Amino acid sequence: MYTDETRLRGRFGRDGFTLIELLVVIAIIALLIGILLPALSGAIGSARTLKCQANMRSMGQGAQSYGGDFRDTIPAFNWKPGNYETSYSDLRNTSSDIESVRYQAINIIREKTGNRYVPLSTGTGNSWFANLWFSHLIYLDYLTGNLEEPVAACPSDEEQIERAEMSSDEFAPNQLFRKFESSYEQSIVTYSTATSQEGLEPIQQHNELWLSFPRPQNFLVTRRFSNVTYTSNKAFLFDTFDRHYADEADYFYFQPGARQPILFFDGSVSVRDTNNANEGFQPRDPGNPDPTLIKITSSGELYPGYYRWTRGGLRGIDFGGGEVNTGQSSP
Repeated sequence: MYTDETRLRGRFGRDGFTLIELLVVIAIIALLIGILLPALSGAIGSARTLKCQANMRSMGQGAQSYGGDFRDTIPAFNWKPGNYETSYSDLRNTSSDIESVRYQAINIIREKTGNRYVPLSTGTGNSWFANLWFSHLIYLDYLTGNLEEPVAACPSDEEQIERAEMSSDEFAPNQLFRKFESSYEQSIVTYSTATSQEGLEPIQQHNELWLSFPRPQNFLVTRRFSNVTYTSNKAFLFDTFDRHYADEADYFYFQPGARQPILFFDGSVSVRDTNNANEGFQPRDPGNPDPTLIKITSSGELYPGYYRWTRGGLRGIDFGGGEVNTGQSSP
């Protein structure tokens, strides 16, 4: 019987595709995927960059709100020997700013987790520089209030996002603090004196490794938002790494061609090229025209510290103008 199916086979000559036709279709699909994947990857990258900028704006708003409630004070660790209270007996009676800052960070983590056994000693021993990547703990209540603060992690910082999602039981006790880390570091001069003054010496890093911050026993000062001279040109918060534009992992903010979003003191966030920033200065030698130089490895190349070491501290400028004179005696 001559059916419709037979009529169709007769018209088209066969039941399906030949092997060659199938291979052609596969090749076309593969070509389309090859064309679309970079565009898709770029769209994902752009979305992450925008989310990172939104995170930083939220942190800027939280910091400003904190300042509004505490007499214009820039949020930063502020415990000094003999000038704080805690319910934990092992956190009392510190002997230096270095120790006080570490104890304050541990106190916050204990209070927020309800775990009074978070140890004093961390994976970095007793030298934990809590100001780096943890300054946001001071104003958690002006963000979400959670230690695993979602806006404190760059969406491209997959390692920190994974840490925040891990259970506390999955950490060694002396590593638990890493669960509450931020991707962003806060300007050093928001808590350290920018130049030497009576009884205080600034933190410095000249000719040191990027993660080494030699600091004196006492360095803490209370800084206020009104101390900032160039609010739209002075970096407040930035990522230690270029996570959005670099072609390689762990590319530092100070390496050539680095580019990233930066939160400024006026609350604005914009993507800036490090090459366009002023190179910075040496806090313990403010009259020296040369910048602080940082190493990635002990025998590696030296790089200017840029906005981690702004010449003039809070009175200085990072983008959009020449470096200001740092001969002043006040911080």
